[in-house]
Parts: sequence; structure tokens; C-alpha cells
Amino acid sequence: MFSRSLLLVGALLSAQAVVASDNITIRYLEPLDAKQAQALKEIQQSGVNDTMLALSERLMPFNKPLVIEYGSDDGPLYDPQKHVVQMPYTFYQEAWSYFKKNKYDEKYGKSAELGAIDTILHTLIHEAGHAYIADQNIPILGKEEDAVDNLAALLMIDYVDNGDDAAISAADMFAFESGDKPDYYEFGEYIDEHSFDLQRYFSTLCLVYGSDPEKHKQLLDEVEKDYLTERKDFCIYQYQTISQNWHHYLKQADSKE
Repeated sequence: MFSRSLLLVGALLSAQAVVASDNITIRYLEPLDAKQAQALKEIQQSGVNDTMLALSERLMPFNKPLVIEYGSDDGPLYDPQKHVVQMPYTFYQEAWSYFKKNKYDEKYGKSAELGAIDTILHTLIHEAGHAYIADQNIPILGKEEDAVDNLAALLMIDYVDNGDDAAISAADMFAFESGDKPDYYEFGEYIDEHSFDLQRYFSTLCLVYGSDPEKHKQLLDEVEKDYLTERKDFCIYQYQTISQNWHHYLKQADSKE
């Protein structure tokens, strides 16, 4: 298992530093202000990139090494022309604000910083999933955005220390974002490549529940009771099916810890 805990020791890398492996290069651009500098510091301290590097090295070997660039103006996104994942510092700030505003520490005993880092990890795997699909020419039937959402949740659940808890935090971020939208969806939402935020929220919780129904037996209690039993059975099937399908394309699929 790979750790996701916040690391509060160790020297920080300078801005514009590069961390490279044979599989992924991580690049930090110069922050533009004090808030971005703080986001850079907390990302570097968190260990999230070590987790991402370890996951990719073990499970997602790229033919062409992937670049993850922090501090980009756009994103989070995967640029297929450059084979680069762009991760703005402002995305960490936005996630932190959502967890802070929703009093995550009081309700769940988890800091806003850890909630934001869990969201960053889910997003990194999600965007790297797009890159892996392109790099390996993996066929996707259905929405690719849903497929890489599933990949991110699956790898966190199966391979990251307390990754099920981290996936729940990432799901909560979808719920927070949905709460800021009106009760109706604008036309553009219906033709977007992503599923609605609440769909992404429940889909992630479904996979977490399906991975260990006994441990997470209360996770889906907010779903209407008349629908709950059927849905829980489906989530078990969904987790098993998605795990089997993705592991067909992942390295060392038979050596989970």
C-alpha cells in the first residue's frame, strides 16, 4: 500500500524544480502570489506526488513518459498534444476552500488540507488515466470521463493506504461543487463530456461501498430506502466488474497487496 498521509518533515523543492522517474516527470512552475506559493508548499509536503509516481510505476507504465505540470493556467486537464497533465495551484486552493467552508474537520475529523490533497490525488489519477488510455490505445465504450473516474477511485481503494477514505473525500468534493449550482442544469451541462457532479459523487461512493460492504455498510444510507437494497447489490457487482476490466490493462494486475 502507498501512503497518503500529510508529510510534515523534509526539505521543500524550489519552484520550477523537476522530479523525474522513467515514467513520470513532475514540474512545478513559479507561483504567482503568496496563496499559490502556500498551495505549492502544501502539495510538496503532502507526499501526493510520491503516491502518484508509485502508482504509475507499478500499474501504469507509459510508452512515452508523462509530464505533470503544477501551476498551469488551465486545468486540471490532460493535454493529448503535449502529453502533459496540467494542475493549477488554484485547484488546490479551491478544493481547500470547499472543505473549509463545509467544516470538514468538525463533521468528519479530517482537515481541509487532507481533503484537498485527497481531491488532488483523485484528479491526478483521473487525468493520468486519460493519458494512459491514449498512450496504450485502450478502447473505451461509453464516456471516457466516467472510465477514468472509476480508475481513480479503484486505484485509491485498492492500492493507497486508507484510500477508500480518500476516495470518499474526493466524492465529497463533487457534492460540494454540485451544491453551488442551481437546482436546474443549464443546457451546456447536458452536452458536457462529464457526468453531473452528483452522479460522480454517488458513483464513487458506490465503488467504495462495493469494495467492502461490511466496512461501509452505512455509506449509502442517504439513498432512498426503497431503492437502497437493489443499489447496494449493484455496487458490489459494479466494483468487481470495473476492477476486473481495468486490471486487464494495468501492469501486475494479479499482485495487489
